[in-house]
Amino acid sequence: MNTLSRYEPFRDVASLQDEVERVFRTAFGQGAATAGAFSPALDVEETEDGFTLHVELPGVAADDVEVSLEENVLTIAGERRFYDDRNADGFRRIERHFGRFHRAVRLPDRVDGGRVTATYRDGLLTIEVPKAEEAKPRRITVQNG
Repeated sequence: MNTLSRYEPFRDVASLQDEVERVFRTAFGQGAATAGAFSPALDVEETEDGFTLHVELPGVAADDVEVSLEENVLTIAGERRFYDDRNADGFRRIERHFGRFHRAVRLPDRVDGGRVTATYRDGLLTIEVPKAEEAKPRRITVQNG
């Protein structure tokens, strides 16, 4: 007895697309099994008093993040670990980046490195970097002469 099944070409195309993406991830080191370094997205905001950096690090524990400042270069480094209880072989698609991350930003003005603060909440690292007093703009009064 023969059973008829409906041919669904889009299912085959989607399966082929997933397989091609898996091959490219493996070949170019973008899968979890061959995770490599990546750079997290960040925004830098400047005010009269300093700089604020907002760094996206969802899924990263605060203990896995290192922040340093040397010669006006702020460096953020750490690691996003793959799922602790899972193996990459069972995944059909992996678009998130895993492994070590590193980001360095050169700040344009002199900063007060002793007063830098970093807070981490809901996957967002916020770093406050105050400007040094001598780098802040000053208003000079013009006198009649």
